[in-house]
Amino acid sequence: MRPQKLSKEQIQLHCMQTFKTHGYAGTSMDLLAKSCGLSKAAFYYYYPNKEALLLDILDVSQQYLKNRVFNILKNNQIEYCGRFEHLHQQAVTFFSTGVQGCLVGMLSLEIPHLSETIQLKIRSIFQDWETSLFDYFHQVMPTVNAASLAKISVADYQGAILMTRLNQDDFYLTHVAERILKQLSMAILNIERA
Repeated sequence: MRPQKLSKEQIQLHCMQTFKTHGYAGTSMDLLAKSCGLSKAAFYYYYPNKEALLLDILDVSQQYLKNRVFNILKNNQIEYCGRFEHLHQQAVTFFSTGVQGCLVGMLSLEIPHLSETIQLKIRSIFQDWETSLFDYFHQVMPTVNAASLAKISVADYQGAILMTRLNQDDFYLTHVAERILKQLSMAILNIERA
């Protein structure tokens, strides 16, 4: 019997869930193949190893974040604080409920088991987030303050996502957004007073 044909996107979706469930170290090529309904031999037609697959998945995630989430902060048709509120909603969806986002955070916990290439890709995703926030914050804050707030915001979000998932309570994510919006409002007020 001929193996079923799947698109790369279908393979990636099935495998994202497998990585999410079993982690990188606990996921084998056999498990990945089974999650797609393929034999191990047929799976090798798509990907030579799990690292190549994971790098493709992470690249898709990174492109999605850049184009669909972080670009919100550049949309001047939305008022300044409204852009952050919109980004917050999209980030919450991506990082806490979406398979891709959850996977990025979970993989971060496995850093010692990941190749340098995968580690660099994960760092690159978080760096994109930090850079996007810095560029946005820098519009109303001095460079040092914008850089500091961007770094701590990414860290706060990651901790809040973990606590939200652990406790099934949106308080953590809501509180992070409120704190950032308060700092932005104060920065805007300082500009208006000057």
